[in-house]
Amino acid sequence: MFPVYLLEDNAIQRQKYAEFIKNGILINDANLELKSISDSTESFYQDYIPQEQGLYFLDMEINGDKLAGLNIAEKVRKDTPLAQIVFITTHGELSLTTLERKIAPMDYILKDKGLDEIKQRITEDIEVAQMNLQKYSHSSKNLLDYKIGSRYFSIMMDDVIMLYTQKDVPGRIFIITKNQLAEFSGSLNTFENDYPDLFRCNRSYLVNLENTTTYDSHSRTLSFTDGSTCEVSFRKNKELIKILSKKNKSSN
Repeated sequence: MFPVYLLEDNAIQRQKYAEFIKNGILINDANLELKSISDSTESFYQDYIPQEQGLYFLDMEINGDKLAGLNIAEKVRKDTPLAQIVFITTHGELSLTTLERKIAPMDYILKDKGLDEIKQRITEDIEVAQMNLQKYSHSSKNLLDYKIGSRYFSIMMDDVIMLYTQKDVPGRIFIITKNQLAEFSGSLNTFENDYPDLFRCNRSYLVNLENTTTYDSHSRTLSFTDGSTCEVSFRKNKELIKILSKKNKSSN
């Protein structure tokens, strides 16, 4: 699920917009979730976690500060280049400022258009956001992404050899590629779901079978191009033999 943030200081409008967003997500069956509903910049930053993708509905003027939403959008754009930002505001005159600051919002909704228009635009924006997410997922299927601190990294899937965990370092994932080693926070289950081309050898290892050299089914030892090895669980043994057999047939 990708996060949706709502920033609006008017209580009645905030409640309505949250309702419109939730309905828009349901209507579009979008892979989105309303994670944060804020009425101030302080509460927004308490919830704010930079992610690779996200959808932001921001009021421009917050608690008398005419540029509060604009300043937040500018930070979001720097933190998350692929973020999708929608302004819901009374300040139509600030639309050019978003261009000057290179915020590039996906939509600019004026409040004086009325709630029906705002509801329709929010629903349409969620539909567009969902399509953009799908396009990005499709175009990035050959990349594996991970995060260290506030920085995102992408590695060509062809270079990935394995991801694994260690019992004495819970919550950490180690990745081996053809050119580097890295360590970051995460869950193998998440990567298994996000990257179905990787094979789960056992509870602790997720591997790229394209970079294997041999498999000894008796010792259940899988070897890789960099010389590393991995033990395959008894439960996964038959599944792996079938996959490798199909792979060998297709390559002959």
